[in-house]
Amino acid sequence: MGAHRQGTARGRVQSPPICLIRPPAVETFRFATTSITLPLGLAYVAAALEESGRRVQVVDAVGEQPTTYTRYIKGFLVGLPVEAIVQRVPEHAEIVGISVIFTHEWPAVVQLIEGLKAARPELFVVLGGEHVTAMPSFCLRTSQADAVVLGEGEETVVALVDAVKNERPLAQVDGLAFRDGTRLVVTPRRQRRRDVDAIPTPAWHLFDVANYNKHRFVGGMWSARRTMPILATRGCPYQCTYCAAPNMWTPQWIARDPVKVVDEIESYVRRYGARNFPFQDLTAIIKKSWILAFCRELLARRLDITWQLPTGTRSEAIDAEVAVLLKATGMISLAYAPESGSEETRRLIKKQMRTDRLLSSIEAAIESDLNVAIFMVIGFPHDDPESLAENLPFLEDLASAGVTDCSVGFYMALPGTELFSDLIDRGRLRIDRAYFRHILSSLQLVPSQSYCDSLSRTELALWKLRMFARFYRSRPRSRRLAGVLASLRSGISGLFSDGAHASKLQTALRNAADSALVTLEARFRPNWLSRVEEERMFRDWDAIYRDIRTQTLAQGVALTAAPKLHGRRRSNVVPLLRKAHSTRYTLQLHGES
Repeated sequence: MGAHRQGTARGRVQSPPICLIRPPAVETFRFATTSITLPLGLAYVAAALEESGRRVQVVDAVGEQPTTYTRYIKGFLVGLPVEAIVQRVPEHAEIVGISVIFTHEWPAVVQLIEGLKAARPELFVVLGGEHVTAMPSFCLRTSQADAVVLGEGEETVVALVDAVKNERPLAQVDGLAFRDGTRLVVTPRRQRRRDVDAIPTPAWHLFDVANYNKHRFVGGMWSARRTMPILATRGCPYQCTYCAAPNMWTPQWIARDPVKVVDEIESYVRRYGARNFPFQDLTAIIKKSWILAFCRELLARRLDITWQLPTGTRSEAIDAEVAVLLKATGMISLAYAPESGSEETRRLIKKQMRTDRLLSSIEAAIESDLNVAIFMVIGFPHDDPESLAENLPFLEDLASAGVTDCSVGFYMALPGTELFSDLIDRGRLRIDRAYFRHILSSLQLVPSQSYCDSLSRTELALWKLRMFARFYRSRPRSRRLAGVLASLRSGISGLFSDGAHASKLQTALRNAADSALVTLEARFRPNWLSRVEEERMFRDWDAIYRDIRTQTLAQGVALTAAPKLHGRRRSNVVPLLRKAHSTRYTLQLHGES
C-alpha cells in the first residue's frame, strides 16, 4: 500500500477507488485535554462505501506525517503538505472526498482543493462534515469543490458516488449542495437514520491507529494504553444557541443498542489491543436506563478497559446509582459542561441545566471517587460584568464540593448557530482572516476577538484569570493549600511520565508544554501561504457570505435568531430547521438575477 492505505471490495472487478482525505489538522498553543484524534466521521464514511462495494483508499495527512508542521493563519498545520497529499491520490481515482469538521480548517482545505484541481482538473471533489454542512453555499463559492454532503453522511455519500459513476443528475440525490452552471443547488436533507445499529463500524483498517497513539493524538485524557474513539449515540436533543449540532443533526438524540456498543469495544480490544475509549458523543449520558444497561454489560464482559467523555456531559442521568457503576466500569474522565454560573445566561443560550441538579450530580460523582472537571465559557454576546460575576460564587461552590479541574474557554462564533446568525445580521461579525483566527483562541489566555457588546478582549482575559483564581483557591480551608500543592505536583508529574494520567490537569499541562514547543518551532517553518496570497484569499469572503445570506433570507431557508435577546429563552429553532432542511432551493453564484 505504500504510504497510504486502501480497502478492496470482495468479489468485484477492480474499479477506480474512491479516495478519502483527512486534511492536515490545525493546532495552536492549548491548555486543555482535547487534542487531535483519529477521524471517526471519515472512518464511518469509508466503511459505508466499502459495504456498498466500492474500493476505498485513504490519504491521512495527520497519520502519515504527524511531525510535519507548517505555519498557519494562527498556530500551525500538522501533517502532509498539499503537494504530498496530491501525489498520494491514486492515479485512477475519479472522486475525492475531504472531511471538514472544524471551521478553522477551511482556509487550509481551500488551498488543498486548489492543489488537487491544478494537478487533476477532472477530479470530482466532494466535501462533508460539520463546517461545510453549516456553510454549504459559502464553501462551494470560496473553493473549487464540486459538491457538499449535508448532515449525516453515510447514505448520502454512497448515493452521490453512484450518481457520479452512472452519470445520473445530482438533483436526484437528497442531502447535497452542488454547482449547476451559474447556480448553486441545495437538495432537501436526507432523513436522520434511526437504525443506527445497522451502520457499519468505522473502517479503522484504513488508518494507522498505532501512529496516532504514539504521538498522543487520543482526543482526551492521556492513557498509556492503546486508545480508540467510539460513538455510542448520535445527535443531541437540545438547542443551545452557540452549538452547531441542531443544524448538523437536528435536535434528535438517537442511541445505539448498549450491547452493540460493548460488542464494538470488545472487538477493538481483540483486534487492536485497545484498552482506552474516549466517547466522542455530543451528549452520551441522557437516559438513565441506557447508561445503566451499558455499564452492566461492560461489567459482565470483564474487559479491563478505561473510558472517558472528553467533550463533557450533562447531569440529568447521573445520580448515586449511576456514579457507582461509572467508577466500577473504568471511567477515568468525567466533565460537566454548564458553560456558565449565571442561571440567566444559561436560559439565554438555552442550556437546560439547573444549578441544584448539577450540584447534586457532582456530589454523587465525587462520592464515588470519580475525577470531576467543569467546562465554562465566557464572552457570549450578552455577557457583561454583572453576569460574569455570577460565575465566581458558582465556581467556589463547585470547588468546595470537590471538583478537581476547571476549564474556561472563550466563546467561539460557530457557523450554523443562532448566535452566529445574530452577530452576522447585526454587523458584529465579518467572515475574514480575523474570524478564522479567533476560533483558535478559545483556550488561550487572551481572545483574539470579542463579540461582547460591553466587554473588550482585555477585560475578558482578566475575567478568565479571576475565575481560575476563585476556583483554585476555593478548596475547604483545611485542604486548600494541600489541595493546590497536590494538584500542582500531580500536574507537573505528567510532564515527565509516559504512564497514564490520573487527572485532566496532567494532560492539560503536557499538552500545553508540547504545543508551546511546536508553536515556537513552527515559527521557523515555511508559511502555508504568503501574506499577499492570504489577503487575496480572504478579500471577498465576507461579501460572498453576505450575498448568500441575503438570498437565503429572501427564500426563507436561513437560520435566524429571535430579534429580542430575552425572546431567545423560549424560541424554538426546530420549525426553522425543518423548513430549511426540507426545501430544495437555488442560489445565483454571484448574486445574478
